[in-house]
Amino acid sequence: MIGLIVIMALVLGLLAALGAGAVSGLRIGKAALGADLAAYMGALYGVLAGSISVVVTTLILLII
Repeated sequence: MIGLIVIMALVLGLLAALGAGAVSGLRIGKAALGADLAAYMGALYGVLAGSISVVVTTLILLII
């Protein structure tokens, strides 16, 4: 049961990082890069930065 919760937390956290990165990239870079490229780049960097945060937070919560 705990393994399922950990996997769900990781998947949902990574999806949230992907979505948040895409939205922030769209808001910041739409005028300079165009909407599509800004959203793609934001999603990429959102996952890169967010995945580390999600994994570390999940590990800390497992320890506690």
